[in-house]
Parts: sequence; structure tokens; C-alpha cells
Amino acid sequence: MLAVKVIMNSCMEEVLAFKCCNIPNQNLEMHVRNIGDRPVTVTPRFILENEKGALECSHLFPPWEQMLNPGQAVAYYCSMDPLLWEQYEMLTIRDKEGNAYRFPVKEITL
Repeated sequence: MLAVKVIMNSCMEEVLAFKCCNIPNQNLEMHVRNIGDRPVTVTPRFILENEKGALECSHLFPPWEQMLNPGQAVAYYCSMDPLLWEQYEMLTIRDKEGNAYRFPVKEITL
């Protein structure tokens, strides 16, 4: 089981652009936490969905899978137009085993 929080226009954008990794425009910060009782390996992508269709976002940083033990969390970053983000209702994350975890966008966005 996973929990997700998204911070749009995160202050980490400046850190990733200048101080850390030279990766500009990373304005979306997503925290993924394993709240289950077994390890979960999450993939570095998510899908946004609304009644009109879906948008796959596979440009997350870091770009590799992350194995999360119970209680552990990881942060992912990407570039996302806030107006585009607001057009979607659901966010789906898949683990390495193919399990889907769906979250209402309005409930996970800070």
C-alpha cells in the first residue's frame, strides 16, 4: 500500500537546478511512502487520468526504480505545467509487480 503527496512549485526546483544536479524546471515534487507491511518497488512514472483520457509522465527524477521497505519514502521530481495538472482527476502509480495505486489529484496536492 502506498501513500502519495504532491507539492506543486516546490522550493526544491531551485536546489535541483543550481545547487544539486543541474536539472532545471523540476517544479513538481512527489513523495511516495510505503504504508504497507511488505516491500514495494515503485517505478519512476505516473499516469494522470480524467474523463477525456490519460497522460503518462515518465520523465521523473531520479529515473530508476526505488525499493521501499515498510515505512520508507522516496521523493520524485519532474516538470509539470500547473494548469495541465489541474485538468486531471486521478494519479496512478504502478509498482514493479504491476499493481496500480490510484489517488485523487485534489486530495494529494499540497
